[in-house]
Amino acid sequence: SSGINAEYGQQFLFEENNAQRMQKEIQTLEKTIKLNEAMHQRKINDRKRILDRFTWLIREKEAECEVLDCELKSQSQEVATLRAEVERLRMKTFPALVQNS
Repeated sequence: SSGINAEYGQQFLFEENNAQRMQKEIQTLEKTIKLNEAMHQRKINDRKRILDRFTWLIREKEAECEVLDCELKSQSQEVATLRAEVERLRMKTFPALVQNS
């Protein structure tokens, strides 16, 4: 009878110890999960900041391109006007050369 009680006591202590160990393991895993979630959220926020920065840079470059396009069109018109003026002056100065070419 005392052997059965001792065996039962040891079994009870083993199960209690096992339950405590499992509880600690569960707590450790839960802390790890919370840590991983926090790190993941931090990475998401970092990526969002980077994305916002690139979006802003893209808008800046698009605006720069629009300005450059306007300048290019203006310069193209100016070149066309100057070519026409050169041609007009050639005709005025050397009418015979313009007719032969």
